[in-house]
Amino acid sequence: MLTWAIAIALGAAVAALGYIGTRPMPRGLLALRALGATLVAALLLNAPLAPPRPLAPWVALDASASWGTDTARWSRARATADSVLSAGADSLLLFGNAVRSAALLPERPTDPASRIGDLVELARAQGRPVIVVTDGALDDAERLTELPQGSAVLRPAPETSADVGLAPLEPPAGALIGDTVELPVLLRANALAGDVRERTLTLRLGGRELLRQAVDAPDAGGERELRLRFVVPALEGEQPLLLALDGADARADNDSIRSTLSISGAASVALISTAPDQDARFALALLRQTQRGAVRGYWRVAPGQWREGDALRPVGEDVVRRALGTASLVMLHGDTTYFGPARSRARGALVLMPSVGSSEEYYATGAGDSPLRAALTDLPFEELPPLRVGPSARGGLPALLVRRARRSDERAVVTLREGTPRTVTVTAGGFWRWRTRGGRAAQSFDAMWGSIFDWVAATTAPRRSEASSTALSREIMPRPLVPAGAVGSAPARDLSPRAREAWWLAALALLAFSAEWILRRRIGWR
Repeated sequence: MLTWAIAIALGAAVAALGYIGTRPMPRGLLALRALGATLVAALLLNAPLAPPRPLAPWVALDASASWGTDTARWSRARATADSVLSAGADSLLLFGNAVRSAALLPERPTDPASRIGDLVELARAQGRPVIVVTDGALDDAERLTELPQGSAVLRPAPETSADVGLAPLEPPAGALIGDTVELPVLLRANALAGDVRERTLTLRLGGRELLRQAVDAPDAGGERELRLRFVVPALEGEQPLLLALDGADARADNDSIRSTLSISGAASVALISTAPDQDARFALALLRQTQRGAVRGYWRVAPGQWREGDALRPVGEDVVRRALGTASLVMLHGDTTYFGPARSRARGALVLMPSVGSSEEYYATGAGDSPLRAALTDLPFEELPPLRVGPSARGGLPALLVRRARRSDERAVVTLREGTPRTVTVTAGGFWRWRTRGGRAAQSFDAMWGSIFDWVAATTAPRRSEASSTALSREIMPRPLVPAGAVGSAPARDLSPRAREAWWLAALALLAFSAEWILRRRIGWR
């Protein structure tokens, strides 16, 4: 062993240096000093006293739903884990959504994830190898290399049939009746799916079949993205959305995806601008990112002429008035009194941003004492571009404070007014400069407007619906599989006894040095 070879070399060197040039060479004294020095070096290096003896490995059984509904595969996996355990492994653990004891094995694996990260951390902390019994579909397979040396991956029940599945569905946040919606769909195939060439895809909304089309299946181990376009029918409320892939393959549980789509007859969130500019454009983009439901932007481009959305589709002023009166959240930009007193016209939450014209440069200096203080306090005020400021709103809670350059006067440009529903007034313009500067300034734009929209819509936001099968759908999708074989690069704990655990080595070293000293005295050497 390397440690003992180093100790012997050090002991020999110490003995040789002590007696170099001595004639005749006292071999007995030389041997005693070499022995004592070698034992001291072994103690310092904590050399092993026996061949390496690693900890017995754990057996980790993948309990995720990616095994599928074939009970034979799960039975083979359990049998493999039992055989490894009977061959000398220490204990059996289950992993998937979490690591836990396998005192009671499930009849079927149902975990909606295949994460091995927690198991890796636990094994590294104890220096214990792990024998991983899995189907090969791991969420964080790259972490296998972090396991202690001596670990291995076993795949006892490989797939035997072709399978094509649908990825979790991500429908738009909401839609209006009559909208044309584009739905992204991802098909993924396992490594045996080369013979499955054509399937039929069906889309149902609220029980109605909206679309049925033939699609080419991906190549083996590949994926294919589709874009399905359909017109939203005359349904309102949270409607069930079902996407199904017809045809038989290895798994039926990944051939359909269920979600919901919020449909309304009018926009649930509306931005109405009589003086379109960059502030309104960026605010509309953020509304679409943060609000649930149909979000619409209406622009007055000339007297009596209104346009809707990014495509600038012509709409009548009556459509805009109806959106103002029915939306649960309205942002009025420009002339906020164009339709009359805003609070009496709108039934939902209001964000008012009147035009401010030209003014001296004002700089944001801090957050006021309002519910938005926590979100705005950490903004990098010294890095933010200047704003144009109009007359301050009366009353309300100050949320964002500004000050003119080189002057001490301070005023609020964002004020909050409690009520049912709530109102926010923004008496400044030029926030688009924050957004276009990029970096921390752009993040400040998102933080400020995002916190405004979240606060004002808190009492009126429509109920969020969650896709019931998102986590499980990800788990049962076909995906790349990890190969079987040895894994792990972290050091494994060695159970062999070490030199510092043996007191008698220190005693033997002391005896060797004492005997050498006595013999030197007897022959007259110091």
